[in-house]
Amino acid sequence: MGSNWEWSYRKGRDDRMKQEVDARMHNMPFDPRKIPLHSHCGTMQSYFNKGWQSVRAIDIQLRVDGQQIYKNARAALKKRFGESNGR
Repeated sequence: MGSNWEWSYRKGRDDRMKQEVDARMHNMPFDPRKIPLHSHCGTMQSYFNKGWQSVRAIDIQLRVDGQQIYKNARAALKKRFGESNGR
């Protein structure tokens, strides 16, 4: 597999993770069957599609849980110590 194909595969995975996690964090609908256009090159798009479809439910859940833990920790710190970063 060429490096551009590997990049397209990783880009597909990363884009799906980002979009689906964002949708779940904001209680928005997300349809993983709607794969966005990545390239007009059929091979590059094919690898992007494979990357997009390689994301499993557990991948999404782990990322969402991590985001929730981070948000909860920030809120607890803010409550205990007040605003941070000069805010």
